[in-house]
Amino acid sequence: MLRRTHVEPFLEQVDGRLRVALLADPDGRVVRFLDRLCRLVRRLEGRPRRTVAEALRRQERRIRDVRRLAGVGKTLLDLCVFRPSPQAERAPEVRDALFAARGRRWPPVPGDERVPYREAAAALGLTEEDVDRLLYADDPDARVLARAPRLDGRRLLARYNLDLARAVLLDAERVVVTARGGWKRIIRAVKLARLMYRLERTGRRTYRMELTGPAAPFVTRKQRYGRRFVRVVPAAARAPGWRVDAVVVRDGRRLSYRLTAAPELTGWRRPGRPARYDSRWERDLAAEFADKLGEERDGWTLHREDTPVPLGQELFLPDFTFRHTDGRTALVEVMGFWTPEYLEDKLRKVEAAALSNLVLVVYRGLAASSDDDEGRSRLDRPSGAAAVVWFADRPRIGPVMEAVERVAR
Repeated sequence: MLRRTHVEPFLEQVDGRLRVALLADPDGRVVRFLDRLCRLVRRLEGRPRRTVAEALRRQERRIRDVRRLAGVGKTLLDLCVFRPSPQAERAPEVRDALFAARGRRWPPVPGDERVPYREAAAALGLTEEDVDRLLYADDPDARVLARAPRLDGRRLLARYNLDLARAVLLDAERVVVTARGGWKRIIRAVKLARLMYRLERTGRRTYRMELTGPAAPFVTRKQRYGRRFVRVVPAAARAPGWRVDAVVVRDGRRLSYRLTAAPELTGWRRPGRPARYDSRWERDLAAEFADKLGEERDGWTLHREDTPVPLGQELFLPDFTFRHTDGRTALVEVMGFWTPEYLEDKLRKVEAAALSNLVLVVYRGLAASSDDDEGRSRLDRPSGAAAVVWFADRPRIGPVMEAVERVAR
């Protein structure tokens, strides 16, 4: 991620609001230059990181604002995949052998500079060239570029602007995220980053998540928390209708700051990515809805993991939301592959949610595998669901749609 030094030159305060000047491209020259950088980095695959960084720095002679290039170069390097060079794990061993050989021949004699290298190589069963190569092979800048990002200039520009905008949140005290969908990705990012949050519903299809920022008084390791914190923004930027409102602390003042789904911040995304499913049964149910019933069925549309249900500090996210053009909705949760712990946790959330428009689509093997009568009765008549549809081999869309029609609200 970008550091404060990359962001500071482009910040301004206007009437208690904090704004960041994104990189614009009115005539296309910026995108052409960024295309050049992307091609340059792809040509350097297999080279050390220090070589790649130096090649990007040398492009300063082609631009007017080197401050922008420093941020763009950092964004591009962060998107690269670097791996240790072969045998890099032997670097400490090589250093120990070389320094020991130098110590035995101290003070050095003119003309014998390479003698310690030959002695270390003989002791380790290596060549002198291997000793030279491995001496500092564990340095982060010695890692080799294994894969350059497959970006063009337009997407790199949008990604840099997003990184620039989210780096302001390193000084955020409180952040509120709103979106019309995509909450599974957002919540997963929040949990992976181990952030403190609170989620509440604000409308029929809208939610509000409040996050504790790195500048909050009770956050102790602010730098570490901040690095984790800003990872949430790319996940939010993939959601439809997303917005981030923050209170940023700068020089003892609290300033408001807002990010929205502007084209300058979202053009880096890959279009047309297929939805990911947690199980084959979920994928089959969605495919059968699209193949047999078309994109719409009497006004019904199918949406994947679109309606989070807050349960205190937890969250229940049904697999599917069925929406009708007249405003009715029904939620569908598929319960198939399981462990006893998974089943207990899922039933507990279903019962706590107590949704009058929830359809459980349950694999019959769950009831057969339940060890106790109470577990089987909870599967037969879960208190938090409006209807239960059983399936033996795979769920069928017909019975599911019948239940959806019956319980939709």
